[in-house]
Amino acid sequence: MANRIKGITVEIGGDTTKLQTALKGVNGQIKNTKSALKDVEKLLKLDPTNTNLLAQKQKLLTQAIGETKEKLATLKTAAEQANEQLQKGEITQSQYDALQREIAETEAELKKLESQASKTNQTLDKIGEVGGKLEAVGGKITDVGKKVTVVSTAVTAMGGAAVKTAADFESSMSQVQATMGITKDSMSEVDGQSVNTMDTLSDLAKKMGSETAFSASECAEALNYLALAGYDTQEMCDTLPTVLNLAAAGNIDLASASDMVTDAMSALGMETSDADKMVDQMAKTASSTNTSVGQLGEGILTIGATAKSIKGGTAELNTALGILANNGIKGAEGGTHLRNVILSLQNPTDKATAQMDALGVSVFDSEGNMRSLNDILGDLNISMDGMTSEEKANIISKIFNKTDLSSVNALLANTGDTWDELQTSIENSGGAAQQMADTQLDNLSGQLTILKSAVEGFAISIGETLMPM
Repeated sequence: MANRIKGITVEIGGDTTKLQTALKGVNGQIKNTKSALKDVEKLLKLDPTNTNLLAQKQKLLTQAIGETKEKLATLKTAAEQANEQLQKGEITQSQYDALQREIAETEAELKKLESQASKTNQTLDKIGEVGGKLEAVGGKITDVGKKVTVVSTAVTAMGGAAVKTAADFESSMSQVQATMGITKDSMSEVDGQSVNTMDTLSDLAKKMGSETAFSASECAEALNYLALAGYDTQEMCDTLPTVLNLAAAGNIDLASASDMVTDAMSALGMETSDADKMVDQMAKTASSTNTSVGQLGEGILTIGATAKSIKGGTAELNTALGILANNGIKGAEGGTHLRNVILSLQNPTDKATAQMDALGVSVFDSEGNMRSLNDILGDLNISMDGMTSEEKANIISKIFNKTDLSSVNALLANTGDTWDELQTSIENSGGAAQQMADTQLDNLSGQLTILKSAVEGFAISIGETLMPM
């Protein structure tokens, strides 16, 4: 650096001196601090979870940041004066440019130090977080202390694997970046703010990893599924928590949960802002009828865009699938039959049209929109009141496909108040998925799963502090 700024002077406090002389003191301090920091980092590689060493590193980083800021302030003061010196011919353009490069280099060094300090602080926070969760789990499993011992040992011996864990997470996020077709410097708008895309998504994956049953790496995997679906950064930020809730509530893998959310919303023409509502309704239906979240997802995906036209939206859709499930018609099978029922009503044969006209049953309202299934099937029930079973069977077989008759009869048997009560409960299902996910984790296995996610987050924090910048 001395050669770079040779010949440049700076006035500080009324005294004019050579810039390299003015910086001599602070440069010496920076050199000593970096030497001490290097020694601490060597020891941390042997014992990454040593809180005393981490505290020393944080103190030295804070000291280095202060010293580097002092140096930068002196350089910027010199730069202001150098501009005038250049105009007067007292320094050359080459000297002026060299000073600007020195400033840029110092700013980069400051940014690097601040990043390291932030990561070290996160590591210290993670140690406290994991310790607290370990203590909480330990209190729950006094009869199986060996499990706690295993986890404790894993935390203590994490040093060797920490860098690999951090590298694996970084690799997962690189896959997200590649899928999105962006660079590390790409910017996006999230909640009205311009942000670095990859930093934002990486922070989101870590945050979700610390708050849910899924690790940061698994959250990165889920982000990649959303990227494959063509979601932008805002949509990914909005949808990831929903996907994780669905996976936890339904005890299904992230790939399936991601597909259910993205494919269903695409097929139904829904906005990402409606994802929470849809997943809550699925969770409520699963807890209220004889089906699972996974089976409902299969049914919804099977029906696809056919369900767009039903009046009650996803609440009515889930209600019908729940009723079919109560009658043993579940998953893709239920979705297939419900799709056929809807299509038979929307596009009836001539024979079916004549039959419904004769009974006074209308599928569409005066504005040409499809009425609710409960109203249509309820009217059909009323129109057949007093008929024999054979007469009813003949009428139903004229309107619907023979392969769907069991499903039609199941739906007909539950029209009116039964249907309305179930649909109302599904409509008022806010928070159902979170509640179901919490219930799934409210046991020893669930607590160990949460602890495992926290430990991985802890490892990533440690690994990032040890990885080369």
